[in-house]
Amino acid sequence: MDFRTALLDGSAPAYPVREFGIPGRKEVSVTETHCGMLVDRKSRYLRKDAQGFLDLKSAIERHRGHSLVGLVLLKGAPLCSKAKALLNENGVEIDRLEA
Repeated sequence: MDFRTALLDGSAPAYPVREFGIPGRKEVSVTETHCGMLVDRKSRYLRKDAQGFLDLKSAIERHRGHSLVGLVLLKGAPLCSKAKALLNENGVEIDRLEA
């Protein structure tokens, strides 16, 4: 099973972001090679959100000791063009799900 499918069906192991030294109540799914987040909201996914994901990804990479492939799945949230550009520059895959 690939990471995207595991993230969608909830079988990818999820950890609170506090475990990696980031404040907040979110959860991030992490495997040996990937880290990802399913964003299920109606409000726009902004550059600030993208930067938060990149900070989280780098904290997980420091914690794990190796680099990871990033994945952000957007469910219903419009994507800001600046956020898209920032994630693409940093090699994070963005995928939109149709409701």
